[in-house]
Amino acid sequence: MTAQPHSAVAEPTTSAPGREQQVGRHRRWVLALALIALGLKLVIAARTYGTNDIRHWTNFVNGVAERGPVGIYGITFERSFYNHPPLIGYFLQLVDFARHYGVSIGFSIRSVASLADVGSALLVFEILRRRRSLREATWAAALVAVSPVLFIISGFHGNTDPIFVLFTLLALHLLADRGKPLPAGLSMGVAIGIKIVPVVAVPALLVLALLQGRRSLLRFGAGFTAAVAISWLPALIAHAQPVREHVLGYAGSGISQWGLIQIGHWFDDPGWADFLTGAGRFPVVLLCALAPAALVWRRPAMAAEAVGLSLVSFLFLSPAFGCQYLVWAMAAAYLLNFGWATVYNLGAGLVLFKIYTRWAHGFPWNHADYWGLVGIELVGALLLWGCLGILAALGVRRILRSENPARATGPEPGRRAGVRPGSRTG
Repeated sequence: MTAQPHSAVAEPTTSAPGREQQVGRHRRWVLALALIALGLKLVIAARTYGTNDIRHWTNFVNGVAERGPVGIYGITFERSFYNHPPLIGYFLQLVDFARHYGVSIGFSIRSVASLADVGSALLVFEILRRRRSLREATWAAALVAVSPVLFIISGFHGNTDPIFVLFTLLALHLLADRGKPLPAGLSMGVAIGIKIVPVVAVPALLVLALLQGRRSLLRFGAGFTAAVAISWLPALIAHAQPVREHVLGYAGSGISQWGLIQIGHWFDDPGWADFLTGAGRFPVVLLCALAPAALVWRRPAMAAEAVGLSLVSFLFLSPAFGCQYLVWAMAAAYLLNFGWATVYNLGAGLVLFKIYTRWAHGFPWNHADYWGLVGIELVGALLLWGCLGILAALGVRRILRSENPARATGPEPGRRAGVRPGSRTG
């Protein structure tokens, strides 16, 4: 079975040049919104300190300056440990370089995350316009561009989660839509070099590459292997134990107040809750990785939805939690269902606003320190968790109900561009 990249095909009533002009116009609208949002985020990043994560990043930048991007794994930090994949060490070298020219560490971290959001919004548009109506693709991308979740996490909080989302979406687009497996593999390797989370999307992309043909699989595998080997091997050779324990085995910090674990707290932490925070973490990863891959095997044309499902379901089942984790499902949710993704987007924004206003001792914010979740914040987090469960269920249903399961190409000539079999056009 051979899959070809998706291609924009003329609508029955519109010429191909007219269609391309329309797509270009909508793309420019998305870009304009994303750039406006970027400007506002940069203002926030320049005028605020951020969260206690910025303090950790400052320690890590100092560690990289002292020992290098690999040697930092050998440092014992006083209040935290270095739990980031190897590419982040090289990124922090650039942050340290910028610091010598007067650019604050907090601004550097947040500006790169904010730039990543621009790319993610455009990628959501490019991915969805081949699978839904142009209107839905535009609205989804616009809502990602101006997402309150991304304003808060990228512009204020300060972490690298938005960056790995960008490279995961890029890998999907390059493989599924552009027929470029080598750079797709490189992009996916970069994504897990930023955070280990997107490893759950790798099996689905590997299955898609396999179904595209042996040559595609080899190229995707070569790109992925090269990126992983170059970034991970020096750290694994020099500091295998801390990399294994603090990065690959990271189980979160503090007491989780998310999903099943929080429900467990309300019932005096039964055994299954302890299992999920311990050895059960690994079956969760396998489930969130292998189930979407199996769905791609059955419905190769639904690879984008499967990748979205992997990230949404992983956040849904995650035993650990940090507010920045809400970014994992932000763009991915729109690959599954527009309506519920928007509920999640706006609802998460409201919950985060409430949380950070308390942490920062009022609004406007400047410096917010983590103090856990209380009262209505816990209720809001539980509702967001339930929303993710609904999104995951709807994603599975969309995949299984799709027609022409063996076809991994875009719309056939003569069919409306951007509309996948079995999907609505509204």
